[in-house]
Formats: sequence, C-alpha cells, structure tokens
Amino acid sequence: MKTYPIITISRQFGAGGTEIGRRLARHMGIPFYDNEIIELASRESHFDPKLFRKVEETTATNSFLYAINRLGAGGAYSMPISDQLYAVQSGIIRTIADQTPAVIVGRCADDVLLGYTNTVNIFIQASVESRVRRTMERLTLTENRARAYVKQIDKSRAAYHNFYSDHPWGRRENYHLILNSDGLDFDTAAGIIETYAMSVFGSEMADAIKEINR
Repeated sequence: MKTYPIITISRQFGAGGTEIGRRLARHMGIPFYDNEIIELASRESHFDPKLFRKVEETTATNSFLYAINRLGAGGAYSMPISDQLYAVQSGIIRTIADQTPAVIVGRCADDVLLGYTNTVNIFIQASVESRVRRTMERLTLTENRARAYVKQIDKSRAAYHNFYSDHPWGRRENYHLILNSDGLDFDTAAGIIETYAMSVFGSEMADAIKEINR
C-alpha cells in the first residue's frame, strides 16, 4: 500500500514545536495534525476528548497510566482504557499516512510510524530559560510557576511516550533532525525543517503536494 511522506514533530514544552509545525504545514501546503487527532479519535471511539488529553499530559508518572488502565479492566480480556485510547490514536495516524502527506505533532507519531519508510522525525528543543519565558507570556504565569509547569509537561510527555515506545523520548539517535529554536523566529525554524524534509523526500513530496492540491 502506498504511504505518503510524513513529518513528525516531537518537542519540549515551550520550544514552539506546535506553532513551528503549523507554519511548516502552511508553507508546504499540506495538512497539519495536533489536537485534530484527538478530535478524530474522539469521534471514532466516542471517548471524551478530555480523557485523551488527560492521559497524554497528566502529572508526569506512569502511575496514572496504571490507574486509568484499571478503569478499563472490566473483564479478563478487556483492553485497558489508556491502551484503547492509544490504539485509536495510532490508527488515526496510520490512516493519515495512508491518505495524505502531513505534519503530525506529538502523539508518539514517530514511534507509531516506525515501520513506514516515508517519515522524517524532528525534535524541537530550546533552552530552559527561553521556554520558561515563552510559557510566562503565553499562559500569564509567574516565573516560578512557569518553570514548574515546563518541567511537569516535559516529564509527562516523556512518561507517555516511553510507556508505549522502546525508543526514549528526546534521545537524539531516534530523530533525523534536532532543531534548537533559541534565537529563531517560527517561520525561519519552519523553513529549516522544510528544506531538510524536501532534501530527504525530493520529488516524492513535491508529487504528493501536487496530488492533494489538484
């Protein structure tokens, strides 16, 4: 089966990964998926979108995943709820890769599409200070609260990813390109990723973009 070129973006909280991904998709003329995956998965599974978000970015330990798993353990063969949510999201991500080129942010997409040959996996990082500053501005938090929040969300993302993947979140050898967003505006960062991705995908991405814009 044909699969389309996909750019996955993992990111430290406050490094601008979501906005960079959104601008990258807009520059390239391809679909962008972040929270959109939650909405699609919610419609397919009939689970509340809030539950997907709670599992992904709860306070930082696998103990929550264990606890919520037990909510779904109604019988000897029932699948735990967190596993059901992950399975639904993974199915959505694979369907996207089967249907269109896209930029996908988070959701363990780099691991879900591990067997796909047409993927470029990006990790966006930044200094703690710049991430705290951006979080203070974006969420109107004090410096101490912003610093704690950045640490919490990074820990949560790592815990969620590592719970379902054998490839640790943020480890450099698991990505094709690691970009430090310090000192870069979002459009410049998106342009760097676009240049890299196009050099990898070449005419295949160009042809896929033409196909979806016909």
